Amino acid sequence: MRRRAFSLVEILVVIVIIGILAAIVIPRLTGGGKDASGKPTLAPKQRAQQVGTISYVSQIQQAITMYKMDNEERLPANLQELKRYGVTDEMLIDSVSKQPLQYNPQTGEVTSPTALPGRVGNALNLPNSVQGQ
Repeated sequence: MRRRAFSLVEILVVIVIIGILAAIVIPRLTGGGKDASGKPTLAPKQRAQQVGTISYVSQIQQAITMYKMDNEERLPANLQELKRYGVTDEMLIDSVSKQPLQYNPQTGEVTSPTALPGRVGNALNLPNSVQGQ
């Protein structure tokens, strides 16, 4: 009885295929690649931090809406006034840059010092229902 083994050519073909797949996938996982539009991709940890900031800003905007409903459509003078609406100190810090979120008391706009997807200028592009308009 003769045992059948892989030939050297078959093993080399498999190694080349694995190498090509790794060259495609690894940059996307580490943040060094580019997406379909040619923009550089972020590392998963950076993307998760940005998503966390977007979530916090959305919650802050909802708290501003509740504040306006309770205070005759007036905007809070600062974000600290939103503590009773569930806004915590952690939510007021950008998770990527560790800088405080910026707040404009005239417009009620909350901005992040870091570049986030879906932004218009320096403001987050949130749905109108979230912005409290």
